[in-house]
Amino acid sequence: MNGSNEVAISLPTAGQVARAFRSHRGRLIKNTVRSLLSGSLLRCLMVLACSAVFWTVLFGIFFEGFMFVGMYVDLKNTIIEHLFSMFFLSLLIMLFVSTGIIVYAGLFQSREAAFLLTTPASTDRIFVYKFFEAIVFSSWGFLLLVSPMMVAFGITVIAKWSFYAIFLVYLLSFVMIPGSLGAVAAILVANFFPRRQKTVLILGGGLILIGAAFVVTQITTTPGSALSTDWLGGLLGRLAFSQHPLLPSRWMSAGLLASARGNWSDGLFYLMVLTAHAGLFYLVATVVARDLYRQGYSRVQGGRSSRRRSGLYWIDALFHRLFFFIPHPVRLLILKDLRTFRRDPAQWSQFLIFFGLLAFYFLNIRRLSYDVQSPYWRNLVSFLNLAVTALILSTFTSRFIFPLLSLEGRNFWVLGLLPLKREAILWGKFAFASGISLVATEVLVVLSDLMLRMSTAMIALHMGMVAILCLGLSGISVGLGARLPNLKETDPSKIAAGFGGTLNLLVSLVFISAIVTALALPCHLYFAGQDASEFRTFVLSEERFRFWMAIAVVTSLVIGAVGTFLPLRIGIKAFKRMEF
Repeated sequence: MNGSNEVAISLPTAGQVARAFRSHRGRLIKNTVRSLLSGSLLRCLMVLACSAVFWTVLFGIFFEGFMFVGMYVDLKNTIIEHLFSMFFLSLLIMLFVSTGIIVYAGLFQSREAAFLLTTPASTDRIFVYKFFEAIVFSSWGFLLLVSPMMVAFGITVIAKWSFYAIFLVYLLSFVMIPGSLGAVAAILVANFFPRRQKTVLILGGGLILIGAAFVVTQITTTPGSALSTDWLGGLLGRLAFSQHPLLPSRWMSAGLLASARGNWSDGLFYLMVLTAHAGLFYLVATVVARDLYRQGYSRVQGGRSSRRRSGLYWIDALFHRLFFFIPHPVRLLILKDLRTFRRDPAQWSQFLIFFGLLAFYFLNIRRLSYDVQSPYWRNLVSFLNLAVTALILSTFTSRFIFPLLSLEGRNFWVLGLLPLKREAILWGKFAFASGISLVATEVLVVLSDLMLRMSTAMIALHMGMVAILCLGLSGISVGLGARLPNLKETDPSKIAAGFGGTLNLLVSLVFISAIVTALALPCHLYFAGQDASEFRTFVLSEERFRFWMAIAVVTSLVIGAVGTFLPLRIGIKAFKRMEF
């Protein structure tokens, strides 16, 4: 020691760090499960029951779809492989974007990442910890969507029991590929574009929209009548790009179909190819994180302090003039949420992508081989379009509106200085959510009805339905967001993917089903018998149609009022009692 008082400091080994992270994650999971079980058991059972109902409904839809397609083609042939390839290619792109956004927020914007970087843990170990957290949050919806589809497909083609076990391995391997690529993209953006994240996101969203428009154009311009031999042949030729041998979606579709046929040599071969590439991309992501994560983190934090303020002040002035009748404090709260929405690329980019794709689809309705001269088909397609619009709106409100109040938790003392009551804060967020929802969905539904040449009365009915749905979904998201807040989390994607966000999405789906079914059923029975002879026994006369429509309108208004004001009342009571 040479007479000095030096103390030897032993750094933890890589194995000790890995065990510490595993222990930490295990304790978090254990505490989460314990808090759920110690809370309201009825609430947990309700979420499980709603999840089971949602899974069952999806299974029924996919099963009926496969049975319908099976009437025209063999479900084990090349056509289904092309459709599966396109489906998984779309999911590959969506998982790439969603995982990249969540990884970027977790690595470069969370307080936990800032703390972990001060510990002796290596950067690749920190990355692995945050990466698997992002994978869970981004892919649970993928597993919930694909699992009923695969079960329905297996039952339709009478696959063996081993198919249901192997497709789970396929799904887990598949999500690792876009997740790893998204993580690499997030780290590269932080290193090379630390002040241009919005620009990169805009360009990426534009490319996705261009690609989706290209695919839709290829489908809509396919010659021949729908499901005919010439039409199917032309469609397969135009979708041949999804069958490129280097695409993971191709390995996924080919392997699943081979496993369904009982061809286990090909099925296991594609599974090994998929798993090997999943491991390779994961290894590439960890190496990139090891070399560039700390450097990118420093650049992102340094770029924040030098950002310039946006010059879009005229939007704020226009808002104040248009909504002068709203109390000034509430108007300021709505304006704050509008600015947050405007400045967050994750919100407006996903909003534009989803609703932009819907608008593009509605503009091409007349080119999709629909019989727009048939009242039955026009009515059916119009209600399907309305239901799809409402479903996308429910995902938007659950993803972005539900976490709004949770994100205010740490800064509530600032809002408390305003001269207004707590319930005014919730009403302000409700006005913000319903205002954005109404503008987007009303335009889309009116566009869809105009393309389908619907009557003025039906357009007015659909506009009323959209207003009820927007108000109800906004009330559900704001009310449940106040009743089930997560004040400890700063990432809105994690708040939306948690217990409260999942319950909010399930309640929203039940609300949509009730409203759409109440109004769509009498319309369907009325129009079905006019030009579809197989439905003649269910046809309604014009007088009975008006009678049942009056009942349906009153029922939907009652359901809409309950769905809007009951969650808001529950949220206001909980918000008044909340301690910050």
